[in-house]
Amino acid sequence: MSCCRPVLACCVIALAAWGVCAAELSLVSGNGYPPFADSALPNGGIATERVLAAFRAMGESPKLTWLPWVRGYQLTLAGEFDATFPYIPTPEREAVFYYSAPLLRLPHYVFARPGDARLASNFKDLSVGRLCLPFGWAGVPAVQRRIAQGRLVPDRPETLANCVRMILLDRADYLIAPPELEAAALAEVGLAADALTRGPSSVGDLTLHLLVPRKRPGAAELIRRFDKALATLDKAPRADKAPTH
Repeated sequence: MSCCRPVLACCVIALAAWGVCAAELSLVSGNGYPPFADSALPNGGIATERVLAAFRAMGESPKLTWLPWVRGYQLTLAGEFDATFPYIPTPEREAVFYYSAPLLRLPHYVFARPGDARLASNFKDLSVGRLCLPFGWAGVPAVQRRIAQGRLVPDRPETLANCVRMILLDRADYLIAPPELEAAALAEVGLAADALTRGPSSVGDLTLHLLVPRKRPGAAELIRRFDKALATLDKAPRADKAPTH
């Protein structure tokens, strides 16, 4: 038995580095993604609230840290955190992370200057015109395909608020985002809700997820437990929901 002790000790150290042996899970998210994630929002935003509620349903009390998005993402990959959120699926991320079931499903719309005639057709050919898509954002499937094919090269400013400014300065033609994020960007710039006009219908949905690194010991099991807890929450009656009878 003594020959196994060094190996066992190494395993314990490796697992502890990922928080597997620790009583407290560690999560990281980022600011500037209202209404879904921001430390200044009530309960940290809608996505944060759902993530923490699911972990509580699992009997966990995770520690949540707020960091710049890129740093939090990289530190999660390096094993400093057990999971990060909320993220949209991309092939690059799916290669290194397990994804939870969707936290939220977000219909995306085209937004452009009022009076742009192309808006009526939802910019049917999304390669027409100058798209503004913030750095690090994943577009809806139709946009992702065109970018991968080289048919669309979007402008990539740091924030969606910068996209709003670019459109109003005629440096871009349109952006594609959920209405909640577009409204938050307009508010950040100090503009009225009608400063941009929305296309007539959704051009596609994206989903937000919790990510756990594939190389984390127990990653698949952690995702399985989280998804089960999330499903249980979704089935539970909401206290703020009025009776339908």
